[in-house]
Amino acid sequence: MPKKQFFYLKLIMLIVLLPGCISSDKKSTITDDNNFEVSDTASVSKIFIADRIGTSITLHRAGNNWLVNNKYEVRKDAITTILNTIQQIRIQRPVPKNAFKTVIKTLATTGIKVEIYSDNEMPIKTYTIGNSTANHLGTYMLLANAETPFIVHIPSFNGFLSPRYGIQGKKISENNWRATTVFKLNSTKIKTISVNNIQKPEQSFRLNTQPITLFNHKGEEVRLEEEKVLQLLNSFKLLNCESYIDEKEKLVFATPLHELIVNTDTLRTYAIGGLTEKKKEENFNVKRMYATLNSGELMLIQNYVFNKVLITIDELSK
Repeated sequence: MPKKQFFYLKLIMLIVLLPGCISSDKKSTITDDNNFEVSDTASVSKIFIADRIGTSITLHRAGNNWLVNNKYEVRKDAITTILNTIQQIRIQRPVPKNAFKTVIKTLATTGIKVEIYSDNEMPIKTYTIGNSTANHLGTYMLLANAETPFIVHIPSFNGFLSPRYGIQGKKISENNWRATTVFKLNSTKIKTISVNNIQKPEQSFRLNTQPITLFNHKGEEVRLEEEKVLQLLNSFKLLNCESYIDEKEKLVFATPLHELIVNTDTLRTYAIGGLTEKKKEENFNVKRMYATLNSGELMLIQNYVFNKVLITIDELSK
């Protein structure tokens, strides 16, 4: 039997053994042996997370960075949040007797498994994350090999904990962990920029940097504003998307807006909900666009971030 299935089978068995597991209201079940926290997060080298629909992700430390599933760099804010969480979580209180059976059943059927590793093959901490409490100030959790779940929280933090583990709607996705960098280029590394404005082809251009020359959509060289060109080149130092989206089929009926080529990378943008881009000024009323980089995963990008590079030839020429 696969390891994950065996883990959850043990949870289901707890339901059968429930009457013997419920402790008296007068006797505390909180002991030093059922702490959830990992105090030394500097020693954590890997975090494994699995949901009940078969999705699993592995975060592992690679030098000064973290990778998700050995494919993508992890967002620094995301790894900082989960490490702080596993260090700061504390037991808030035992599960009330009248909620015990429901909590156990929910943990067994929809709970998210978390394994935390140092350099050893065996995890130093394993637990299952369940629903939040009714007031959303606590989260039901159960340690591996334990019979009693607890309500867990971070002292002084007002909120439930599952989003801090990348959990959304009882599911996980590697896209929730990926670094959002789209372009990270020093201006000296840029050789050519092309913007194909699909809705207004006459506003398309190509910019070469060695030497700096600007060409219109007909391939004719035109005079340029050097200050604006330098501003454009410097805009590629750091451009991030908002998030990645699993549903690439959303592009089937989406209206193409731009094709931005920087050196050998191609970013394509699409309107959300139909054609929404008409004038540069109106872009600020359109908060987001769909985008793909080199025909890869679907992204959400924010207009105010990318409007500085999705410009027209009128904004560069004299």
